[in-house]
Amino acid sequence: MAFEISVFLENKITHFEAVTALLKKEGINIRSLTLNNMAHGWGVLSLLVDKPDKAYKVLSEHRNSVAMKEVIALEMKDEAGGLDELLMNIARAGIHIESAYTRLISESNLAVLLLEVPDVLEAVRRLEINHVKILDDKLVYGK
Repeated sequence: MAFEISVFLENKITHFEAVTALLKKEGINIRSLTLNNMAHGWGVLSLLVDKPDKAYKVLSEHRNSVAMKEVIALEMKDEAGGLDELLMNIARAGIHIESAYTRLISESNLAVLLLEVPDVLEAVRRLEINHVKILDDKLVYGK
């Protein structure tokens, strides 16, 4: 399974850049990200990186408020309607999505939908029953 790193930070470019500079220094590649403003000038930076364990350790050691969460990576057709088709299958499986984002892997022309769900094990079970392909984390991270 894939893992997402989330960093709680002040919503200022210097704080965002401090995180990316630290990851760059450690040779950690950001594969996808979302930055969400929460309230009162604070936000959450969610990262899909090629070395999540290392990123978590490094960011924690530098006094960042950081969390690591398991996400589900699903194969999606990289064409018009690809997301719609996948979402119909997810709905049929009865999966509740807390958040989602995508990643395109250019080397293999593969589109990926990443999902945060309340219960990863149950969601995986339901997706497998409905023949929805769950991707290996090595493919998702681009290793």
